Amino acid sequence: MIDPKKIDFSQLPKKFCDGAIGAFNKESFFFALTSGNNLDVFATTPRTMKDIAIFLTRHIENYEKQFGTIDMTIPEIPSPIQMSDLGGAEKK
Repeated sequence: MIDPKKIDFSQLPKKFCDGAIGAFNKESFFFALTSGNNLDVFATTPRTMKDIAIFLTRHIENYEKQFGTIDMTIPEIPSPIQMSDLGGAEKK
């Protein structure tokens, strides 16, 4: 098991997540995180999914206390990571 206190996030490789989709049945939750044209799919138990939801809710609340409410409108410009993947082409 990974000790979360020993993780240095600044040293880990990252993908820019630009979307999420999911589904569930009685035994499992399934969710996929998108990064450009890539899709990483996960399955987990209801208990673990609730842990994830609590974790995310707390972090979002803390973020909004510090930086203000997150604007949920669709952005006009694509993410910088996707733009660099396209060779720097700009959306017109």
